[in-house]
Amino acid sequence: MKTVFLLFDSLNKRMLNSYGGKYIETPNFNRLAKKSVQFNNHYIGSMPCMPARRDMHSGRLSFLHRLWGPLEPFDNSFPEILRQNQTYTHLITDHYHYFEDGGATYHNRFNSWDFIRGQEMDPWKAMVQPPLEKLREKYHKLQLNDPALLRSNSDARKYYQYAINSEFIKEEK
Repeated sequence: MKTVFLLFDSLNKRMLNSYGGKYIETPNFNRLAKKSVQFNNHYIGSMPCMPARRDMHSGRLSFLHRLWGPLEPFDNSFPEILRQNQTYTHLITDHYHYFEDGGATYHNRFNSWDFIRGQEMDPWKAMVQPPLEKLREKYHKLQLNDPALLRSNSDARKYYQYAINSEFIKEEK
């Protein structure tokens, strides 16, 4: 038996044709639904992405006593359990939180992994002199209002990183 476990951030099932969505065409999801078990009910224990992923990896609800963070050494993770039972596991992700401080140790529970760079504020691409005026034309003035933020350690710096990453992503595959 082969199992594919898919997680999507911010995907509204009402937008998918296989769940009755009529707003956009979703041919890839339609093909996947025809070959898959489709769930109609889902109950979540933790809403932010990393606590929810820890819940799913470990089978234990964690957000009431623990905030955003990594899998702990004592957490039993489903890919680790599968691997220990001679099932090969592979992670393909664009979820950069797995690789940043405070979010690590999810990917190394798999036998192997691929990381698709450039989502959100992933520090993927560097620009010493970003084209600030060009970027400001595309984004709200409150997001990219102070060039000094590029060199700061503030959360606002992440908007600049998102804008810089977007300059390198020309199309979705």
